[in-house]
Amino acid sequence: MSWFSTLETDRLLIREYQPGDAESRMALMVEAFDSDYTLEQHRDWLDWTIASYREHGAMHQPPYGDYAVVLKATNELVASVGLVPQGVPWAVLPEWRAPGEPAHALVSAEFGMFWATLKSHRGQGYVTEAAGAFMHRFMFDIMHIKRAVATTDHENTGSQRVMEKIGMTLYRNPDPEPFWFNVVGVMLNPALPR
Repeated sequence: MSWFSTLETDRLLIREYQPGDAESRMALMVEAFDSDYTLEQHRDWLDWTIASYREHGAMHQPPYGDYAVVLKATNELVASVGLVPQGVPWAVLPEWRAPGEPAHALVSAEFGMFWATLKSHRGQGYVTEAAGAFMHRFMFDIMHIKRAVATTDHENTGSQRVMEKIGMTLYRNPDPEPFWFNVVGVMLNPALPR
């Protein structure tokens, strides 16, 4: 049993990773993150990921992990989106501090988003299309989460543009700490009363 079933957009299918995706996943991770994992390590990761889809479902736990983004026309894997546990130190952001609350880096757990795309497919809107569908149709409509977050560094303007295009509001940490929390995109579930 899995929470997730394939999502379809005009151009894309967002699906669970499959055993045959190792080489495509490796290419994506090398390009997006300079991964030095071997092909065998990527196969191990796929085995673990595929098992986690089943086990998260069996335990009625959030289906954390990555999902393949493939072109409907060619079945080519061009990107990945995912659901990650995201620690957010809200009080480092002035807009999120309660009146009189000092800045601090205590962390709250949130549902975070992840995405990456092959360089040859950037600038075509695939990640925006996939991330928007994943957030709205899966995270909000099926999981019923209160808010989605995504984080990136100050220099990653591409990810910041994706956040804005899918409806997130961006907040910038004015301080250098914590070093891993520079920019956060936030979107509340549209079902919440305004």
